[in-house]
Amino acid sequence: MTIVRVVAAGCGLAALLWAQQFKFNLEHLAAKASDAVDVSLNKDMLQFAGKFLSDKDSDEAKAKAMISGLEGIYIKSFEFAKDGAWTQADLDQVRNQLKPPEWGRIVGVKSAEDNENVEVWVRHESGKVTGIAVLATEPRGFTVANIVGNVNLDSLANLGGQFGLPKMKATPAPAKK
Repeated sequence: MTIVRVVAAGCGLAALLWAQQFKFNLEHLAAKASDAVDVSLNKDMLQFAGKFLSDKDSDEAKAKAMISGLEGIYIKSFEFAKDGAWTQADLDQVRNQLKPPEWGRIVGVKSAEDNENVEVWVRHESGKVTGIAVLATEPRGFTVANIVGNVNLDSLANLGGQFGLPKMKATPAPAKK
C-alpha cells in the first residue's frame, strides 16, 4: 500500500510541475518576507471560479471564455521589510528555466531610477501560445507568475480584475499613416 501512495504522490507532483511549466523553488524567500501571496489555481479551480462569472456582463463573459483554455494560474509574490532579501541568484534560478526554443522573452522593462524590472516570457508549442511567465522585481519585492494553457494574447487583458490579477487597460494601436 505504501508503494501505491508513493507512486500516486509522484504522479500528482509530476502533473503539478508539468502544469506550472517551470519550478518556482522560492520557499526560502517566504521565510524572509514580511508579506507573501501564493496563488495556485489549477484547471479544476479555474473552471469552478468561472461558474461565478456572469455571461451577461461582457467583461466577465470574456474572462470566462479566456479561462476555459487555461490549465492553471500560479503566482508567488513576496514583499520584504528591507532591501537585499532576495538575490540575483533567486531570479536567475527561475529565468534559467525559461529557455528557447519553447520560451521567448517578449518584454523587458528596466527602471534604473526605481531599480525595478519586469520581464514577460511566452511559451510556444506547435505554433500556439501555451504559457506566459511574468517576472517582476524591485528592491523590496519579488513576483513570479505563470499562466498555463492555450492563451490568446489578444484577450489576455480580459483576465485583468479577475482572480487577483490587476486590471489592464488595452491601448489602441496608433493609426497608420
